[in-house]
Amino acid sequence: MPNIRGVLSGVIATVVVTTAVSGPADAAPAATAPHTALSVDGNPNSWWYQGTQVFDQADGATFTVGAAAGGELNLRAEQGGDNWTWRLAPPTGATWTAGTAYQLAGYPSADHALADVQHAGASCDEAPGTLTVREATTDPETGALTAFAASYVISCYSSYNDLHGEIRWKSSVDYAAAATDVMSHNFGDRLVGSPPVTRTITVTSTGSAATVFGTAGFWSPTTAFSISEDTCSGTTRVRGETCTVTISAAPTKLGGDWTWLQLPDNTLLGKRYVQLGVNGLDPRTVGVSPASLSFGDQYIADRGPANSVTVTGTSAEPTTFGAATITGTDASSFVVTADTCRDATLLKGQTCRVDVAPTPAGGGTRHAVLELPNDSLSSPRTVPLTVNGVIGSRGTYYPLSPARIMDTRTGNGAAKAKLGPNGTANLQVTGRGGVPSAGVSAVVLNVTVTEPTASSFLTVYPSGKAKPNASSLNFKRGWTRSNSVTVAVGSGGKVAVNNSSGYTHAIVDVVGFYAGDNSFVTTNRGVGGQFLPVVPRRLFDSRSDWGRKLPADHQVRLALNYGYDANWRMRAAVLNITAVSPTSNGFLTAWNGEWPEPKTSTVNYKARSVTPNLAVVPLRRCYDCPWSSELPTFGVYTLKDTHVIVDIVGFIDDSGLRNGLRFNPRTPTRIVDSRVGQGLPVNLGPGRSGVVTTPGAVATADTRALALNVTAVAPTASTVLKVWPNGITGIDRPEASNLNAAAGETVANAAVTLIGPTDRFNVYNHSGTTGVVADVVGTFWLYPGTAGTTVRGLTTGAPPAEPTPGEMPEPDLARR
Repeated sequence: MPNIRGVLSGVIATVVVTTAVSGPADAAPAATAPHTALSVDGNPNSWWYQGTQVFDQADGATFTVGAAAGGELNLRAEQGGDNWTWRLAPPTGATWTAGTAYQLAGYPSADHALADVQHAGASCDEAPGTLTVREATTDPETGALTAFAASYVISCYSSYNDLHGEIRWKSSVDYAAAATDVMSHNFGDRLVGSPPVTRTITVTSTGSAATVFGTAGFWSPTTAFSISEDTCSGTTRVRGETCTVTISAAPTKLGGDWTWLQLPDNTLLGKRYVQLGVNGLDPRTVGVSPASLSFGDQYIADRGPANSVTVTGTSAEPTTFGAATITGTDASSFVVTADTCRDATLLKGQTCRVDVAPTPAGGGTRHAVLELPNDSLSSPRTVPLTVNGVIGSRGTYYPLSPARIMDTRTGNGAAKAKLGPNGTANLQVTGRGGVPSAGVSAVVLNVTVTEPTASSFLTVYPSGKAKPNASSLNFKRGWTRSNSVTVAVGSGGKVAVNNSSGYTHAIVDVVGFYAGDNSFVTTNRGVGGQFLPVVPRRLFDSRSDWGRKLPADHQVRLALNYGYDANWRMRAAVLNITAVSPTSNGFLTAWNGEWPEPKTSTVNYKARSVTPNLAVVPLRRCYDCPWSSELPTFGVYTLKDTHVIVDIVGFIDDSGLRNGLRFNPRTPTRIVDSRVGQGLPVNLGPGRSGVVTTPGAVATADTRALALNVTAVAPTASTVLKVWPNGITGIDRPEASNLNAAAGETVANAAVTLIGPTDRFNVYNHSGTTGVVADVVGTFWLYPGTAGTTVRGLTTGAPPAEPTPGEMPEPDLARR
């Protein structure tokens, strides 16, 4: 027989209504002794639950009974096409004794009574069970039973007492029995908050004895059901009499809610059970399409195209929405770009829209959930989101062999004439000197002036933008001076070169570029390199390493060694290169060391000066060169005799090392001018340091380093400036300098510095008192696609800050 236990858990989909009275529902004639009857109550949790069955000869049930010697009783009860068969026998060698409770077994034994029970051909294992004999009379001559009455409880080897009931054969002992007109009722789908619906359950007394009812209640606490009318509780009903319990159902929550109505009585089972169920529906419903969003492959840290989720009202009750949000472990990998559902109230058929764009915060598959809060009971509606983050090229660096793209002396890239006062040359940089024609965000230039007629400065900035309050190269009348300039590419792929005062020739060499998008990923250029900052360190100083100058028309080759994993991934070194006390005017050229050296300059110096410049220098491992080396190397060539100092501040890898930084260019922005108290409250005196806090408009949450142009303004004595991060353990004021300035000069040099955990960096002045100016030309940010363990303001897990002692090879000197 079917077991309906658990039918109503979850959403109820089936209504079961079973008639459980085997006799007339109206009042029946009193059943007088002797009684031949069988009542069966199934426990609601048992294998057999059909409510209550009563087979009574007085109601027309047919009984076939055989009584054998020794007390064996075979009884078959039939009515309405249903039947039960019972075979009972006392323990072996014993007789039935009224008032005795016998343990049952499915086989005869001296300790157990025999019970073999079948219902319509199906049987259960009768043990464990108990048969309590109420009456047992026998024929004195044959020993066969002549009358029998007993109560039984059979468990069928389950954890429940499955069957309860009474057996009567020609017995004078009355029995109590009762039945309900249904064994379960499902109220179906109902809107939460809707008016209650009712179902009246009729209970009939069906035994020969009157049924005494207790107080009706529910098996478990419930808010969905209540008893609205009850004529049964506390009453006594004789055979055939009925009473009713009316149940009201009004769901208070979503989903299936079920319980049992329990009506205590004096039957052997002790209660009438009716299973009740209802399924609560939300009165406010909407349709959401699509059910999920998958964005496929998208570049890490870049916003991909948005997809839309459409919400449609589907119920008579309007639904009001709050602001859409994104939750989950990878919530930062997605962003809501439009939300017309916010504060919208949708009637049936009305729609609103939420747009979501992917912004992968790392590699691999990222999961999150779009939540659409609303005033329904099923708030929030959710839409699963997935995206697969892949490595892109935006912000990576591509070194180039230095190429001259502007020279006003020859008319290369600009008019063949000096730049005059406030004169501007709009220089085409994309598509020239190895720079691609598209996809470029910034270029790294070496900018030189020569033959200026007055002290002045150049400002290099994106073409099409207003000229910023910033300087890129400061110089005096008659100087030849250069500076490394990183500048965002402006409209038409051009940069503007503006001269403040007097007339001067301008020379521009391009040495590399930064990707502005991910278009290079699918070309032969692939993904460029990321910047790995290191603690500034002096690689070479001819004054101490050699005790003599680098001879004119010679070059020195230097190698780097930061361990195998870093060495083979290095593509360029970020160096500060300084010419010290040259014998006459000339220049230094830094490049990858291949023959011949390029016809460009890195540092332009004048006799007896100290002249630095920042340079991003390509590296090369050359196994078949005269200076064969497995280490990444570069060369520095000098036109005239001079001391040479080379300091390293970082290198560019192939984007394969952890915690690499990528570049965001910006129009030059002044953040320090000590002359007016900006950034630093006063000019720096001798041996004094100042702390600069990067403005929030410049340093965002992912900013780790700044690309600066630092200017010493009219120092009272020859001095050096040093820049380093503030508040990073293990990074103290470096030996290496960023800028050398003679007394009275106003000179600038490019610099790159990490910023500390509070976005600050230090500036140190060695001698005299000097004004300090700093312009930000871009920021370096931590790329999540290769990020490892990080500390704010410092990349950890990058190559070591210092090479292992003894592993840095000696410089190699060669003549051109």
